[in-house]
Amino acid sequence: MKPERIERILNSGYRAAFVLTGGGSGALNALLSTPGASRFVTEAHVPYSTEALERFLGEKPEHSVSPATASKLAQTAVRGQDTGVLGISCSAALMTDRERRGDDRAFICIKTAESEKLFILGFSKTSRAEQEALLSDWLLVLIAQATGAERGLILSGSFNPVHHGHFNLLKVAEGMTGLRGVFELSCANVDKPMIEEADCIRRASAIKDVPVALTHAPRFAQKADLFPGTTFALGYDTAERLIAYAQPGEFEKFQALETKFLVAGRQHGGCFQTLENLALPYGFASIFGAVPESKFREDISSSELRNI
Repeated sequence: MKPERIERILNSGYRAAFVLTGGGSGALNALLSTPGASRFVTEAHVPYSTEALERFLGEKPEHSVSPATASKLAQTAVRGQDTGVLGISCSAALMTDRERRGDDRAFICIKTAESEKLFILGFSKTSRAEQEALLSDWLLVLIAQATGAERGLILSGSFNPVHHGHFNLLKVAEGMTGLRGVFELSCANVDKPMIEEADCIRRASAIKDVPVALTHAPRFAQKADLFPGTTFALGYDTAERLIAYAQPGEFEKFQALETKFLVAGRQHGGCFQTLENLALPYGFASIFGAVPESKFREDISSSELRNI
C-alpha cells in the first residue's frame, strides 16, 4: 500500500462513507492511520456478522456476497450524507476454516450521485492474510482511480473464455503506462445478445487476483463516461471497429474525458495489422498509442479457444 497513493486519495477533494463486510479492512486502516484521513473518510461501518449485515441493510440479503448486496451497501452508506459523498462498499468471502459454497471472492462498489462502479475480485487459493492484503491493495487502487487521484487502465472484453493473451496485454500495458490495470466486462453488447448476470459472474470469476469491472456499457463512449481519465488497452480489430462505428461527437467526448487508447497489433484480414494500418480520425491521433509488436504479439482469440 503506497503512502503516496493514500495521500493523493486524501487530497482528491472527495469524501467517502465506507461499509466493509468480510474483508477490505486493511484499506480502511491504511487510510485512517494516515494524518488528515478526515478530509476523505466521513464514516465507516463494519457489519461483519450475518445479523449485523441484516440490521445495517434493514433486510435480509438474498446473498451476502453478491453484486446486489455490494450495491445496496454503498447506497445505504451515503444515505443522509451530503451530496457528492462517495459510497464505498466491499462484500467479501475470503479463505475460511469452515465449509462454504462458492469461490473466494469479493464485490466492490463505488457509488456517486451520477454513477456506480461495480467490481468482482476473484482470489487464488492462497492464505486468508494474503487475500486480505490483495483485496485492501486493490480497494485503494480502485478508490484512487475513481477519485481521479490516479489514471485508470482497462482492458475490455467478453472473456469467453479469458486466456493468457488478455493477461499478457494488460501486463504490457501496465509496464508501458506505469498504471495499475483492471479488466472490464459489459453485460450489454452492441451486436450480440445480452449476457445474463450469472454468466458475467462466471466469466469474471475465472479471472484471479485482478478486478473485473461489471458494466452495462457496450460502447467505448459509455465506458469513458463511467471511467473518465482512463487508458483503454485494445487490439487492432477492436480499434478498427471503434473508429468505423464512431458516432458524431464521440472523439470530442474522448478528448474531453482525457480518454486514451493503447492499440496492440492483431492478426487480422490475413496479416498482422498495427496502429499504423488504421485510418485515425483527423485531429484525434494523439489519443492513440501503439503497443510495439516486440512487446506484445499473441495470435490467439477466445472464439478460437471455444472451437477447440
